[in-house]
Amino acid sequence: TILGSTNPTLSNTSKMTTKSISNRSNGAVGSSLMNNELAMEAISLFIDETQVTSLQPTTGGANNFVQYVNLSSGNRLILRIYNNGFDTPKVVFEHQLLRHLNDQQKFSFQLPKFLPSKEGSTMARLSNGSEACMCDWIHGTLPKLTCVREIGRASGELSAALSKVYGLDETITGNVAPYWKIWDVHHAVTKQSVHRFLLESVELNDVRDVALRMWSETLAIADKCQVYQSSLPSQLIHGDLHYDNVLVEDGKVTAILDFEFAAFDWRAMELAICLSKYAGEEPAMPYFHEFINGFAESGVLTRAEAQAIPDLITLRILSNVVYFVGRAIAGEDNISTLTTRIENYEKRINWLKENANAIVAHIIGKMGL
Repeated sequence: TILGSTNPTLSNTSKMTTKSISNRSNGAVGSSLMNNELAMEAISLFIDETQVTSLQPTTGGANNFVQYVNLSSGNRLILRIYNNGFDTPKVVFEHQLLRHLNDQQKFSFQLPKFLPSKEGSTMARLSNGSEACMCDWIHGTLPKLTCVREIGRASGELSAALSKVYGLDETITGNVAPYWKIWDVHHAVTKQSVHRFLLESVELNDVRDVALRMWSETLAIADKCQVYQSSLPSQLIHGDLHYDNVLVEDGKVTAILDFEFAAFDWRAMELAICLSKYAGEEPAMPYFHEFINGFAESGVLTRAEAQAIPDLITLRILSNVVYFVGRAIAGEDNISTLTTRIENYEKRINWLKENANAIVAHIIGKMGL
């Protein structure tokens, strides 16, 4: 299936003055500058804002400002205001990809469907320079540690579908670097700036020892990435597929969300990303087995990819360290997004080292490699 490369046009910024539903900031995680006034500005570009009865923060996620928009009709929409350093190409690509997938492929679950603004685009630029969009609400709840095999099955289904999207102009994939380019995962970082921040930032004083161990691990995984360059096939991947970007209902996946980090990358990164959160659970291996069993129904890997999975999970975890440092340097977040996670990250990495052989053996056995 070929995805066209025509960029959507942004709607103009609204000039109207909107009345805030309340004077209190919505306080979405990672979006402390966003408030109800800005939300209503965004909403006014898509629908008649007098239809809105209330806004309600969503749960999960650490990047954007996302709210439920409850309407007087009883219907509900989703509002997203991007907090991504004004990275318009990334937004453009996400919208093009989702439009294509919704139009050209059939899934056992739903994908987000963006609503057109009053000017016809699915994107609108706000007075602060951010992009905003709205989409239909999809039934379901965040699964957390439930429905693991079913999420694995849906993830394999999506991976197989993304492998059939070709003909893409890679110049429109935004600023989403492949994971193996670990020093490019955020526009505000370099290898040197990450090292300096982990070494010197006073905000990391309470976790300095862990931060420096994570630095050593990051250097080691960056070296391993160079070895994998010649052996791991690439395709389009979701790039952030885990249980906080999935909805379930009655034991079935109803939606896969948030394609903001979709990019061309090593195919096996999709499974690695999916598994990375489960590595912090106790016991973790049953979750790995269930997810892999579901993924294997339609997902495809080579033996070399299976053998790389523990390292690729580690790469995903450490790329988060670099990414959250970048957001702190850029002023998009405070460093608490890292300090509240970094000890868990180390725990996951240590568990992966202890269980790498068992993980690989299960993948090879289940997928007949």
